[in-house]
Amino acid sequence: MVLPVETDDVITISDVSKLCEDISSLYLNEKFSDVILVVDGHKLHSHKAILAVRSEFFEALLYDGHQDLKQSEVAITDVSPEAFKKLLKFIYTGTITVTSNVGLILEVLGLAHQYSFKDLENATIQKLKSALNLKNICSILNTANLYDLSDLKQACHTFMDQNASEIVTGDCFTDLSQKSLIKLLQRDTFFAPEMEIFKSVSKWCKVNDDVDGLVIRSVRLSWLTVVDIVSIVWPSKLVENENLLGAIAEIVGVRAKTSVCRAKKLTDLNIATPENKAEVIAGNNTTFLLTGNRNVDKYAYHSIDCKNSITVKLGVPSYLNHINMMLWDKDLRYYSYYIEVSLDQENWKKVVDYSSYSCRSIQDLYFKEEIAQYVRIVGTHNSAHREFHLVFFEAYFKATIPKVIGDIICPITNVATLSKKAMVIEGSNPNELINENFTKYDGSTGYTFHTVGVDKIMVQLAQPYMISSMKLRLWDGDGRSYRYFIETSVDKSNWKIAADRRNEDCKSWQTLQFDQRPVVYIRITGTHNTANNGFHCVHLECPASSDNK
Repeated sequence: MVLPVETDDVITISDVSKLCEDISSLYLNEKFSDVILVVDGHKLHSHKAILAVRSEFFEALLYDGHQDLKQSEVAITDVSPEAFKKLLKFIYTGTITVTSNVGLILEVLGLAHQYSFKDLENATIQKLKSALNLKNICSILNTANLYDLSDLKQACHTFMDQNASEIVTGDCFTDLSQKSLIKLLQRDTFFAPEMEIFKSVSKWCKVNDDVDGLVIRSVRLSWLTVVDIVSIVWPSKLVENENLLGAIAEIVGVRAKTSVCRAKKLTDLNIATPENKAEVIAGNNTTFLLTGNRNVDKYAYHSIDCKNSITVKLGVPSYLNHINMMLWDKDLRYYSYYIEVSLDQENWKKVVDYSSYSCRSIQDLYFKEEIAQYVRIVGTHNSAHREFHLVFFEAYFKATIPKVIGDIICPITNVATLSKKAMVIEGSNPNELINENFTKYDGSTGYTFHTVGVDKIMVQLAQPYMISSMKLRLWDGDGRSYRYFIETSVDKSNWKIAADRRNEDCKSWQTLQFDQRPVVYIRITGTHNTANNGFHCVHLECPASSDNK
């Protein structure tokens, strides 16, 4: 349809759809054709001007030095007629129909890359990413490495990480190019038993040329056993004796390992489950610990002394940066503990050390990523008696983690809430202060209070947090004003001033800033009320929210 557009004394006529239709009709059309592209004996009638204006490659091919190429036939090599027709169709129409034939898609991708059709290249990559499977993954990775397509390489590597054992033993493994295989084996997250990797690499070497021995050197021999080295690797004659002796020296600890252990990286998935072959190998009454149990009547425990722990063995070496677990919390008791990780149960690394902090209920823990197969939770204190009680345990590798200083989270949202398992352990009407409701209150309900000069309000967070701000709403139903001060502590013994308003008349919302510190306990002490001898708090935020209240 022709659409006229009037503006003052100018009329613009648009007929874009008809233009596209007319140009599309020239695809493989002898009419007006002035060049024939010959692809594997197939003659494809084309039009120089259209090819040149759509592709710099064809412009250079057909118009050498701006002079019209005189020959009427041009040979196109190293591509199938079917794939080249797909490209021509895209050149003439701007559209392409992609089949499920991965080999054909890879050819089209190669042409799109060669002729700089970026939109076609990206669309083809997206199609390939959605079609990845165990049969085609090796050929797709080879193509991604050939053209250095980072997005497609990443998708292939992620798929291969998730299916490493199947890839290693699969039929297509020997189809990998040397470059593809080296880059794959260099990935710490490509986890399969190293002996299986060696056996498959041996098969690869029988049908491929391992130039300069780069592939075989990508096998991490020091993570095999001495028996494997002597009985399987040495007889293969693929590894020089000097390298074998070096690997054995690393295995027996004569010298430090030069390669990192491969490990599974399952993002945002709890790997401490029976389904993932995890098990509890130390501790008492551990049957329910890894089953998702949330019933506090069922818990694992150990006696608190230097020899005891609750230890979880993960199914395979895995990446970790997050632990979620629950301490028994049916009363006011609190615990202290630390957590260590290990690959071999001999060398342990402490990733969380809360042995100097008071902790209760849900523990939401983050730390720098580690590779581990064993996680050891060691209770160091229970305020009620000499046992450490754990209701459930979960372990993760999280794609994104909050800001952490050492092993303590720097929260950006309020953690002084019932949902975050905070408690008001001193003060009347305790839960009103941390129930996240700061609008419904009157003269008798909706606030937590203490008697001035007699006691205080004290809040215990579930675990230590790095805090540098708080927000407080004082009861403001009339014109009264208050004076107060706030202290923080990690152990309820050593206190540090966070805010001192003992010489100010304060009303309603109070936003408090102070030097950043670990906080478990918050003690609010009212020193004056112009109306009576009560100190009344409607709401506490820790840290302070950024909105204007």
